[in-house]
Amino acid sequence: MATLDRIKHYKQRRERALNGLYNCLPLPFDRFKQYLPGTEKAKYIICTANQKVGKSKFVDFVYVYSTILFIMQHPEIRAKIFYFTLEISPNSKRDEYMSFLLNYLDHKQVSPTDLNSVDSTKPIPEDIIELLASDRYKPYIDKYDEVVTYIDDIRNPTGINKFCRDYALSHGHLNYTEETYVDSNGKTCRLIDKTNPYTADDEEEIRLVIVDNASNFTQEAGLNKMETINKASKYFITLRDQLLYTIVMVQHQAQAQEGIENRKLGLVKPSSDGLADCKTTSRDANLLLGLYSPFKYEIKKYLDYDITKFKNYIRFLEVLEDRDYGANGQICPLFFNGASSTFRELPKPDDPEINQVLQYIETLNYKKINKIFFRFLSKIKNYGKRSNVAR
Repeated sequence: MATLDRIKHYKQRRERALNGLYNCLPLPFDRFKQYLPGTEKAKYIICTANQKVGKSKFVDFVYVYSTILFIMQHPEIRAKIFYFTLEISPNSKRDEYMSFLLNYLDHKQVSPTDLNSVDSTKPIPEDIIELLASDRYKPYIDKYDEVVTYIDDIRNPTGINKFCRDYALSHGHLNYTEETYVDSNGKTCRLIDKTNPYTADDEEEIRLVIVDNASNFTQEAGLNKMETINKASKYFITLRDQLLYTIVMVQHQAQAQEGIENRKLGLVKPSSDGLADCKTTSRDANLLLGLYSPFKYEIKKYLDYDITKFKNYIRFLEVLEDRDYGANGQICPLFFNGASSTFRELPKPDDPEINQVLQYIETLNYKKINKIFFRFLSKIKNYGKRSNVAR
């Protein structure tokens, strides 16, 4: 019976594809989709990188921003994202989304720092605020507020598991077989149907749980950090297999990965062995993704890309572990704009279009230099005024 159910499942998925429906949220990188088609229900994904490489921004771009843009174009698909932000405040996350929107809709480079007028000599222009408050931006902001729920007051694995289970069981039900068993308290219980464990009230709703990041879990009673992360990972297996959640967890690489010896040996790329605090999580996950920045380690050329020209605007996404798609070892070169939390798949290094990307980077650098220059002039002007007063 279980095998016949799977055959029925294959047929249903085929019919959906033939009818123009989607069985995943497509990956926003066109060439790389041949290796990783997209984000499916009931998967457990880990994204890892060394410090300050942009792994949180990558997760936001792929699993939050791209999801919102896709479901706005395909209203037949719905999504709910529970984002356990253990490192960055919800308001900082919202600021990053606004910066992304300004870049996406109007090609404007406005960082979260600019949005918050941190430099009092350069307050955010009023027209930027008017743009964000305009009718054109409203659907994107409304959809974001509808889809994304930030949770920063639940920080331990048991609390996260309870939150997710409560939502699933209040928006669907578990399916049981006729078989029973007696639990440790002597109570007779039904067995959950392993082939069809859960039915959601809205079967078109894709539910993502994002945890950023594993090192910042509050430790469970009686457990150390490694044991706490391992416990979270076991919870994620159940949330995936039983309640069909897709889990995305950010996990640092160990600081030792960036040590002097590793740099000398060229062993600074992220790896499953380099996962910080608990290496066994990679065994539980469907997919382990690594993000790498050659520029950080003063590498001049990588996979035929001239890093001296791209500088900090280039990243490489590598599939470190993959149990579903056969994509192990595949690498996707990405243009990265940290100010707007944007990633774009780069042309191949011998494609003439690569020059357009480099020209765009030059304009970004020019604007950055101009900002620094005018800020410097402003300081000189203000210093002169203060000097006159002193006299």
